[in-house]
Amino acid sequence: MLNFFRKKKDEKNKLDHPDYLILVEKWDEFLSKIETRFQESLIHAEEALLESLVDSNYDINPTLNAWSGIKSQLMGLGDKVENTFEKKVKPQMLNYIEEWDAIDEAQKGTILNESIYSRIERYQIVLEGKISKRFYDHAITFLNENFNCTQCGAELEVKKDIFRSHYVSCSYCNTVNTFIPSDKIAQIRWVVDNIVRYTVIAEWDALQNEVRNYKKMPSKADHEDKSELLVAFKRREQKERTYWERYMEERYQLLPEYKETFKHDVEVKMKHVYEERKREFDL
Repeated sequence: MLNFFRKKKDEKNKLDHPDYLILVEKWDEFLSKIETRFQESLIHAEEALLESLVDSNYDINPTLNAWSGIKSQLMGLGDKVENTFEKKVKPQMLNYIEEWDAIDEAQKGTILNESIYSRIERYQIVLEGKISKRFYDHAITFLNENFNCTQCGAELEVKKDIFRSHYVSCSYCNTVNTFIPSDKIAQIRWVVDNIVRYTVIAEWDALQNEVRNYKKMPSKADHEDKSELLVAFKRREQKERTYWERYMEERYQLLPEYKETFKHDVEVKMKHVYEERKREFDL
């Protein structure tokens, strides 16, 4: 009886069984196809959405809404990887191996899934930045279009507060005129953050790299030496400060009124970092 059960157990731990190896090969092929489909979808999405912006006469809202739909489909690829393994691949593999032996194969899907989510996050910054910059370049051409003095007909130029209605005096007859931004000009304000995020993508990449490095550090109990962990935290903190300083600088280049609040805005963004430092290192 004991020999019978031992035989059954041995039969179920054959990582080199031909049928099991075929399952592994098919799983690898499936993951490869998902990766290819994901990459191709990113390329087609950018082409289609930039074309959609032009076709809609630069109505940015439908274009960004379309991206939201595409993004959901892309994220669905990650979910498909996990569901396929749990419902189809793993049950077949367990005919040949034990539960713990399937961990490595499951990890392949987890790595791809996490990679898909992180790449979507970065891709969104790039894509929304490109769309918003294309919209900005088009909309800004309407800034002083058909804005003339109501009294003498002289052309008037708006040099500040382009996103708000305000008074502009005519330099020829001193008549006070009301500037009302067009719908496209008014919309520029709401795409500035997209443009800025795209502009500082290098700083964002550097920050994300330091975040990953910090997460790899082993955690320490309160009574243990945290000096190495603190060094890694400070590197991450500096990258975050660099990111937000550059971000706020680029923002006030497009929205000058934010120049006065530059330091305050940076500190607001850094607040969660200070709180984490206090909580983890009492500093």
